[in-house]
Amino acid sequence: MITTSSTDVEFHCGRTRRAPLTWGQEVIWDLMREQDDARTYAVLTRWMPIPLLLSVGDVLASIGELLRRHEALRTMYHPTAKGDATQEVLGSGALTVEMVDRPADDPTDYTSIITDYLVRASEAGFDHEKELPIRISVILQDGIPILLAFAVSHLSADFVSADLLVADLTAMLQARADGRPPPPARPATQPADLAALEGSPAGQLRNIEAIRFIRGQLDRAHPDMLPARAAPATPRFFRGQLESDAIAVAGGPAARRYRTSPSVLLLSITSALMRCIAPGPVYPIDLMQSNRPTPELAGTVCSLSQSILTVIDVSAGSFADLVRHCSAVVAQARVHGPHRKRAAQDIVDAAGAARGCQFNDIWSQLPGRPRPAATLSELQEMTASSTFYWPEKVADKNKDLFMGIRGTADRVHLTLFADTALLPPGDIRAFLDTFERTAVTLAFADVALDQIAHWFAEGCARYAEFNSGSG
Repeated sequence: MITTSSTDVEFHCGRTRRAPLTWGQEVIWDLMREQDDARTYAVLTRWMPIPLLLSVGDVLASIGELLRRHEALRTMYHPTAKGDATQEVLGSGALTVEMVDRPADDPTDYTSIITDYLVRASEAGFDHEKELPIRISVILQDGIPILLAFAVSHLSADFVSADLLVADLTAMLQARADGRPPPPARPATQPADLAALEGSPAGQLRNIEAIRFIRGQLDRAHPDMLPARAAPATPRFFRGQLESDAIAVAGGPAARRYRTSPSVLLLSITSALMRCIAPGPVYPIDLMQSNRPTPELAGTVCSLSQSILTVIDVSAGSFADLVRHCSAVVAQARVHGPHRKRAAQDIVDAAGAARGCQFNDIWSQLPGRPRPAATLSELQEMTASSTFYWPEKVADKNKDLFMGIRGTADRVHLTLFADTALLPPGDIRAFLDTFERTAVTLAFADVALDQIAHWFAEGCARYAEFNSGSG
């Protein structure tokens, strides 16, 4: 029979620190206040194997070291009378770690144990005033550690940070298994220090420049950039997801053909498809930025990612021209990405701008890329393993269209969440299919923008039956 117990991991790291929220943390705090399910909003989960022959003590010691290295994991968040919050970094304390022990003869498989934990962790939320923003579960077999899973609040970590925690913990556990001392901590700016930098004169100047950039984008925007194209379905917003090995293989080679980054390449394909549904010559899109331009920020565990409003011109004559334009837009977005969202939102709201679109590419930040297929036909054959499904259908969403690119190095998860008045369900499926077809072809040859539009129109006709909302 599976037994569950708990044990405490203590940490002693020096003085307690207090600071305002960083700009990135403030974005998440405001979203949580606006959501009805604030306690369950924005919980990131991960799991990982534990090297064989490690003791429970080895694992707990590595967890303690993780807490010492990253102040975000030992931070409490306290609301203020004005609706803001402050962060309190604890100098000492303890984290309760769940221990789940499965006997070797128990029929429950580890997949079920991990899945159950991830579901529970995602739904539980955090009481940020009373508990640390991370929960950890160690899964054992007859007392031997086998797997580790954790949930961390989005206030303390973004998606890149969650992956940093996995990498850090993996390296420390492997070092113990090899009989080596743990690797040194990566240079990293701690959240409280970042908050001080953002509040400094240099930080405030950067915020002013970002607001000026956003005003310039709004001057190019107009309320009819994304007009309705169909009667909306019920519920109104559909999320389609295409999972593709082929895009994972094609992304790197296609980007190299155009001498750009995989992320710019993926944004360019998105923009080529937006030409099919936006009357032009521009469309608005919030670009999500990781905001990690320096080695110190690259290793920071904190919620750094923020979106910034941009306007993309889709009047280019060729895909190569569109790539060059998207590259310039992304470069500007990176410069102005870190900013105080509250000030920018007031300007956007005052301008009466449409809800617009958002592009969030997490996949391109993953380490490692598979080698390209030898021929175009081999890459096209890989699309047979692609899968499509509808993960979510809701009555309302804060954007007209959201393009998210996640997954693993070997398999891209391409998500399109859209207002069905803008993209009926069949068109959502056609958009994603055409995205994959375009990416695969671009790995070996150029594609005319009109050809992409033709493929999209073919897909819309093919999947027209989805427009009833039952696809």
